[in-house]
Amino acid sequence: MIQRLTTVVSAGHQVYRCQPVYYEVVRGLITTNATSKLQHFQTVLMPLLDRVALTDADWQQAARLWASAATAGKQLADVDLLIAAVAQRLSGIVGTADDDFDVLPVKRENWRTT
Repeated sequence: MIQRLTTVVSAGHQVYRCQPVYYEVVRGLITTNATSKLQHFQTVLMPLLDRVALTDADWQQAARLWASAATAGKQLADVDLLIAAVAQRLSGIVGTADDDFDVLPVKRENWRTT
């Protein structure tokens, strides 16, 4: 995944991270007490990523996505819905191995296999 990130950035593509992505990565590293990985994330990877803030419209879109998924019998994490809303706003691609994104109206690439 890190190799894919550096390849994409080196090719001149913009890679964004929003607060939900930051939260998920940091909480996972803290939970596993991965201090050196957390430091690497903060000092090496974070500078490669352009920060994009959530907007009120993103929250509203996430709510619409939640309602649509719930109506279809799917229960998705709020963080995933917020990431999808930001991706829609930016016409971006979500780089994730999480299959939950397949039911959302966003493009997804599994960077663990590419």
